[in-house]
Amino acid sequence: MSGTFGHSTTAEEVVAAYSDRVKGRILLVTGPTPNTLGDATARSLARAQPAALILVGRSPAKYAPVADAIRAIDPSIDVRIYGVDLSSLASVREGARTIAAAHPRIDVLINNAGIMGIPERRLNADGIEEHFATNHVGHFLLTNLLMDSLMRSDEPRVVNLTSWGHKWGTGDYSDYNFEHRPYEWNLGYGQSKLANIHFTGSLAAKLGPRGLSAISVHPGSIWETDLTASFSEEQRKKLREHDDDAGVVTKTLSQGASTTLVAALDPNLGKAHSGCYMEDCHVSETRCDGARRPGARDELWALSEKLVGETFAY
Repeated sequence: MSGTFGHSTTAEEVVAAYSDRVKGRILLVTGPTPNTLGDATARSLARAQPAALILVGRSPAKYAPVADAIRAIDPSIDVRIYGVDLSSLASVREGARTIAAAHPRIDVLINNAGIMGIPERRLNADGIEEHFATNHVGHFLLTNLLMDSLMRSDEPRVVNLTSWGHKWGTGDYSDYNFEHRPYEWNLGYGQSKLANIHFTGSLAAKLGPRGLSAISVHPGSIWETDLTASFSEEQRKKLREHDDDAGVVTKTLSQGASTTLVAALDPNLGKAHSGCYMEDCHVSETRCDGARRPGARDELWALSEKLVGETFAY
């Protein structure tokens, strides 16, 4: 079915095509803030009778309207909201314990949350550069702490949202905090988005033999999302120039969420394509040299374990 999908496919079309892959299943989405990809993803899934939708983000009050909209679509859905700050290891640990206790089985984990455009180098409370902490390290810890719940699914799947910005990454994580090189927001963001791709590859390699599928997704260039709401005019200009130079055609939120949903639901993307990268609803090849840097995947996993202070052996 995904062969008929492409750049303009909407989230609603994907869910309609794979409704049997949603019905009765338990799906978790991080970053479900209104007017974002997480919002579009969750609302679309609600139209196909999932057993439960788990919404995870920093401020439950902020994304409560999304939960209300889901209940309005289908009151039978078990909608749970959990306040987890992905930039805080303590918050992720506490949230993961609560989620795992309430949901002994999770079928699909969609690591959608992300931040972008921090103008000055900034470290979180754990001493980690903010883009890297939120976009990668928090999701690394959350995913691994929820692994027992995922592995109780008949077909566990993890979808990690990356971005074309991963091309700003080098694949060398030795100076992840920009202590020995100049910081620029796009380099911090790019490093974190390339980490999403390498993390996906590691999950596929380590847990693929046990049935877990992991896929990374570039949703497309989307200007209506709140992700860029705080951008300066200079930042917006830089991004629009990139889109213009590359001939990029922008997407709506629904079109952007479509690739996420194909990655989450298409049965043909299971074991055969675990670890893949997707664009426009299709398996693709990243054109980033850093994505193919020898040893980068294993180096990132080891660094991530060091940063969270815990080893995950599979």
